[in-house]
Amino acid sequence: MAEEQNAEQEEEKKPSPLIKYGVLLGVVVVVPVALAFAAFSLFLKPALDPEDPADPGPEVIDPFPATMVEIIFDEQQISVQTEDPEMVAPLLLVQVMLTCRDAETAALVDLRKSLFSAMILRMHRGRTRTELNDTLVENSILEQIKQQSNILLKRLNPEADLMVLDALHLKYTIVDL
Repeated sequence: MAEEQNAEQEEEKKPSPLIKYGVLLGVVVVVPVALAFAAFSLFLKPALDPEDPADPGPEVIDPFPATMVEIIFDEQQISVQTEDPEMVAPLLLVQVMLTCRDAETAALVDLRKSLFSAMILRMHRGRTRTELNDTLVENSILEQIKQQSNILLKRLNPEADLMVLDALHLKYTIVDL
């Protein structure tokens, strides 16, 4: 009889299978969902939310001052190198605009426009069609024009603080003849 009472007490102490499966389901489902929600809240949501309009972020500096003056050069034609010397060489039609920091710089560039035009021609010469079709090469040419313009300005007037801010192509077309 004592054994029967002990067996009945042990059966009463054992949790039901429904509770056992409920706890297991809670651990298997609820814990990963909670971890996923925490990861989303901490990492993904801040990355996906647009920045607060009240927070302007880093200060944006306008690289072009109000005193900027643009000088537009005449259209120039440059022969494009070909792989086959018997082929008729295509022409590169190019027109460049220099943006100068101020009117003093623009006046000097305009006064010595022939020097700057020759330099622009030199930067475009000796290139193949493949090179000229590459946007990286085009950007490189513009950067070289800007750098050479600033060097030329220093040579023309070493005391003044003259600067070309940017060089841009207004026309950049290869024409087959």
